[in-house]
Amino acid sequence: MFAEIKEIMGKQKGESRFPLHVKRPLGRILVDGAFIAPETLDAALREQELTNALLGEILVRLGALDSAELETALAVQRDFAKVEDAVRAAAGVRRMLGELLLSARRITSVQLDAALSEQKRSGGKLGEALVRLGYLDRRELDVTLAFQEKQGVGKAPSCLSLGELLVSAGYVTREHLEDALARQRGSDKKLGEVLVESGYAKPRHISHGLRIQEKLVTAALIAALALAPVAEAVAAQSAASAASAKITVSAMVLARASLNVLRQPSELVVTDADIRRGFLDVDAGSLVEIRNNSRRGVYVTFESHGLPFREALVRGFGREVSFGPNGGMITQPLTGKAVVALGYRFYFDGTAEAGTYAWPLSLSVNPVE
Repeated sequence: MFAEIKEIMGKQKGESRFPLHVKRPLGRILVDGAFIAPETLDAALREQELTNALLGEILVRLGALDSAELETALAVQRDFAKVEDAVRAAAGVRRMLGELLLSARRITSVQLDAALSEQKRSGGKLGEALVRLGYLDRRELDVTLAFQEKQGVGKAPSCLSLGELLVSAGYVTREHLEDALARQRGSDKKLGEVLVESGYAKPRHISHGLRIQEKLVTAALIAALALAPVAEAVAAQSAASAASAKITVSAMVLARASLNVLRQPSELVVTDADIRRGFLDVDAGSLVEIRNNSRRGVYVTFESHGLPFREALVRGFGREVSFGPNGGMITQPLTGKAVVALGYRFYFDGTAEAGTYAWPLSLSVNPVE
């Protein structure tokens, strides 16, 4: 349940509220890249709690991952921790915008078809149609377009270029890669062809490397899209703090708290696959700004409606929060102003069906007096 939370919890002390400069959780990368299923990660993390073994070693021992996949994922963890680094990691053949967004599971095929119809009607660009229909926000479009621009032949090498991945996987040495790259210059041959012809790699190594590359490219885009709203909010908060004047207040004031939703989906799309799995993850859920002048903290209330779920799990408050279909309330020691990014997992009840639902949660805050 919310596997990445269990990975992060042990690192919380001493970190910023927005851990943008640390490694992205290994489990999150592996799930995003479809190396493993979420339930496999949950099982491995439960075993890790009992044995204290490394997560990657457990997954390899379970047969859910091979050593080459593990080594390549470990090699790029730090490159997926910031938006700009995740975008810079883009590699492989340049893909169409719709294809990229589908692979990142940011839109559905139904939404893409609707956007293509809108594009045909208006004569504009697909990205603009996606934004106009509310399937994508402007920041997400900009990030995806920047990612797309980094793909393609002739771009600067990245941590996800085939050669780098083959070295990380242990399939070729750094020396052999450099020699193959030198031989490739001035020819029309692909790097994989040169490596095989030179006897530095087997065809199966190249095929496996390309499969790993495709999965990690998807994981990089998902990371960039998930981190983008948080990075934007942090930048805005830092700018506001730098521009603010120092004010000394001596008057007594009433306890007050307010919540401003900076970003939140207007709807959720539940697929048949989600229903079969039993739950839906929303990593980039609510981005909220909370202001509170009570030193005792704030009550955060969740009110539910629409989506038939039996349990909702929330991450983003430093611990995992759970509540049922009637909503719930928690107390948080937040004072002053804080921007909080919340992710969710909704466990469906027996009546849930595939379809499009309005966003199922309303948030409000009150000061602890």
